[in-house]
Amino acid sequence: MMKLREDEIEALIKFDRASLTVVKYDDLTSLAGQPYAAIIKREGGRAFAGAGESRIEAVRTAWETYQRFMDAPIESRHNGYWLYETAVANVELQRIKNMGIQQE
Repeated sequence: MMKLREDEIEALIKFDRASLTVVKYDDLTSLAGQPYAAIIKREGGRAFAGAGESRIEAVRTAWETYQRFMDAPIESRHNGYWLYETAVANVELQRIKNMGIQQE
């Protein structure tokens, strides 16, 4: 399977009417001990987070989670796992906003 470039992932996200937020943290504010975090936010409130050692790794991690959600049957999209994923990502977006962390 070919790995997509970040600009290709971002274009697909925009095509789905979603948005991508990428931030670089310092040592005190990192997500899961990783310096980069990426959050994909869909219309309607669903959000998916990823973290990584590099910007592209964080984007790809969030993208893979988003793709698993999109591939899941409609009935299973409302289970606890996806509600948890959405909650984590939305909390992270709020933390970014509250701390004034700038997007990359």
